[in-house]
Amino acid sequence: MCFEPRHEPKEAFTSFEEATQYLEKMARVFMVRHFSYWSLSLLHGQPDQVTWIATYDPAYMAYYMGHYTPLGDPAFENASGKASMIDWSEPSAINPTTDAMKAAASRYGIAERGLSYHFKDGPARNIMFSVNVDCLPAQWADEKARIIGGFCGFAHYFHARARPLIESRREAA
Repeated sequence: MCFEPRHEPKEAFTSFEEATQYLEKMARVFMVRHFSYWSLSLLHGQPDQVTWIATYDPAYMAYYMGHYTPLGDPAFENASGKASMIDWSEPSAINPTTDAMKAAASRYGIAERGLSYHFKDGPARNIMFSVNVDCLPAQWADEKARIIGGFCGFAHYFHARARPLIESRREAA
């Protein structure tokens, strides 16, 4: 996955629909199944503002929010203050909660293999950007190598365009 931001728009997204449509377009361009972007701001350790933009089936997103939420998600819970990458197939990413989450996700067309990239934006905002690939287990190493090169750069680029939209929600509240 080669990503060159200088060939992409620089303007902030004007709506969540536009941001979602852009992720859908880029999933086709990068030949991946799904992209998912979370922005989670905390105030005194509790969610203050939660934004989720993804190419997932909206029914899955409703299921997830009804059963898990980011604070119960091991990917968020285990994220340190430093940027980190989670390979969904690594033993460290597998536990009873993630197993249940993967089983539910598969019912909504989300494949088992993917990457999640966690980084911070300031002291209170956590960003989790994920990519999901539908491939056989034997193909995952090659797919991961194909994706990883531009993945983090794309995550930061998308966040830069989404951040003003997210902040405008706070100002409107």
